[in-house]
Amino acid sequence: MKLLRIGLGVFLLLGGLYVLIGEHLAGTSADATVNARINVVRAPIEGQVRLAVRSIGARVKAGELVAEIADERFDTARLIDLERDRDHQKIELQRVASQRTVLGEARTGFAAQLGDYQRGRVSQIEARIAEAKASQDAAMARLREADSALKRANELNDRGVQTAANLERARAAHDVAQQDLESARQRANYLATELASARSGVFIGDSYNDAPFSSQRVRELDLRLAELGSEQRQIEARVVQFERQIQAERVRVNRLTSSTLAARIDGMAWDLLVDDGEYARRGQDLVKLVDCNGLIVTASVTEALYDKLSIGAPAQFRLFGDQRVFDATITRLGGSGAAQLYANLAVGPSAEHLKRFDVTLSVPGLTQQPDLSCAIGRTGRVIFTAGPLSAIRRFLTRYGL
Repeated sequence: MKLLRIGLGVFLLLGGLYVLIGEHLAGTSADATVNARINVVRAPIEGQVRLAVRSIGARVKAGELVAEIADERFDTARLIDLERDRDHQKIELQRVASQRTVLGEARTGFAAQLGDYQRGRVSQIEARIAEAKASQDAAMARLREADSALKRANELNDRGVQTAANLERARAAHDVAQQDLESARQRANYLATELASARSGVFIGDSYNDAPFSSQRVRELDLRLAELGSEQRQIEARVVQFERQIQAERVRVNRLTSSTLAARIDGMAWDLLVDDGEYARRGQDLVKLVDCNGLIVTASVTEALYDKLSIGAPAQFRLFGDQRVFDATITRLGGSGAAQLYANLAVGPSAEHLKRFDVTLSVPGLTQQPDLSCAIGRTGRVIFTAGPLSAIRRFLTRYGL
């Protein structure tokens, strides 16, 4: 029995030494910290800040309001100038429209007067044409009478019962009757031409020009209305242009006088850099958020172990005080003096960490655990090469112990 106890003691001693030496020689990190990228919410404009997230550690969703900024001192002089110019153009537009209305009414009056004149003139010419036709008929009757008288005079002259003087008078009367008929025909043709011109709006005569006063005024007013129409279209185009500029300026003013800042990630408020109601400058940092969906583990190792590691190599991570082991993958080998790599991470490196070699790992299983979904700052250990305790732990897990 004594030898058995001595043998058991030696076995336990050797086993303990094996575990101690094996764990010492195993590839593990000196320290490891759950970390995450920092997302900084900055002020796009100057103004007074109203924080929607007012406590460190508050959880936020992507798209959730983080802060609002309002600048009541923004210079809106250009917007005021544009609106004043637009109003001036609208006044000019009203003036032109009023002038077109007045001139349109005047033109309507002159056009009515011209219509009355034209109808009266046509009626007058038609009456003259009727008179000319009557004169033509009378001239034809006189010509027939003169023709008959000339024939009788010739017959009497041939029989010698009439003097030559009477024959000459009959011939002269016949010629005069012919000329009167031709004159009546030409007068009728002239009046027909004048009637056709009058019906088309052109009036010809001996004592006046080709257009009455009302017709001249209508033409002048038409020209002026055309000029005002062109001016009105130009003013309307300028008003539309001013409206576009005013709309763009209002958008710019709204963008520079007020702004709502929303979270771009699902995360947690890590630090509040301004107080609620404080005046912030453009580009100033307001709130720091950590990305809880992108948890990583930062660890430091010895140079001997670092030289054996490679990106993409598997590893394991276990939190202190927690028996759960999570699969990990090496994503970055930062080497020594990796302080600049932590500028955008939530947890910075310690002085001891910087003396060793930095390693960054991805641990997807952390975000799948409700209690560890944003466990930034928790510490643990990364196992790169399994030691004796890992083998013992796997053995016990396999048999449910």
